Amino acid sequence: MLLAVLLCAFLGRLTIRSWMLLPLLFLGSASGVAALLDHALRQPDLDGYLTLSTPLLFGFAAGLTIVSAGNVRWGQRWQRIGLRFGYPVLMIACAIGLNGLVLPRAVALAIGPLAVLLLATLLVRTHRNRDEVECLHTS
Repeated sequence: MLLAVLLCAFLGRLTIRSWMLLPLLFLGSASGVAALLDHALRQPDLDGYLTLSTPLLFGFAAGLTIVSAGNVRWGQRWQRIGLRFGYPVLMIACAIGLNGLVLPRAVALAIGPLAVLLLATLLVRTHRNRDEVECLHTS
């Protein structure tokens, strides 16, 4: 309960669309940071491939969806039940089922900055639209 109030004070109430985009933008941002570090520290050419740890990335994405689900404006009961529990289960299934995500380094370097920009925009927009009184009434 306290974590939900703290998150709501920072994030505000999320729409279902922004809640579903949050872990995807996190995944894109993390792959961009990993590609940038790989490019800077190991291989300076753009022709290589980047192997990402899917259990780590999708596990964090699942945790992000679970923790932020209390801040969503759920419209209907099926959304609250189906999406709130189904979407994190999908992320966990990806964490377990995928055995290393391999991306071309150039693609990861292109996706990363765009994902960071969109993630920052989403977080700033939800922070500006927050209502502290609404945050006290968690769903």
